[in-house]
Amino acid sequence: MSSFRRALTCFAVAGAAVAAMGVTAPVAIAAEPPAVKVAAGADAETRAIAASMSATAAAAATLCGSAYELTDAKALPSATTRYGTLFFYTNANTTSACAFMDNNTSGSANYMDLRIWAGNNTAGADVDKGNFSSYAGPVYSSTAAAGGRCVGLSALMKNEAGTSNLINWKGGYIFSAGAGSECTS
Repeated sequence: MSSFRRALTCFAVAGAAVAAMGVTAPVAIAAEPPAVKVAAGADAETRAIAASMSATAAAAATLCGSAYELTDAKALPSATTRYGTLFFYTNANTTSACAFMDNNTSGSANYMDLRIWAGNNTAGADVDKGNFSSYAGPVYSSTAAAGGRCVGLSALMKNEAGTSNLINWKGGYIFSAGAGSECTS
């Protein structure tokens, strides 16, 4: 459970406890998390994840920046065995990208390594790695690769003991059709 979702749960439990004691509080309008902007070309899986994890997707978009929209979301390693959720955002003019990986394990800190790079330039990757109980990222690629607008992305998560991989995913994204691709996803 992410720290954001954990905080919302604690708030709800505290509110229920106060109500059970017969104490009333002033009526206030609860702040809704901002709606996540989903790209027009997003696939059905991305739309489903954005709907089912709306608070997390919106929080990730906030971390990336207000100009970003959700382009892709993936349950990793699969929809039936999810240890993490990868969120990929592009800015409005699709010249830069941002990624964020939510830790979906049950509160444990796992070693996570999230990387993003332009083209095949893995040496120039923006990296966030370490032991995280909530998320890794955001990481950014703000350079359109020569000959195209291709961004590579990898996500790694180890079990709590650090002895085996729960997630070992690598993929590439092309921002504009016909731009050519140096991605080897």
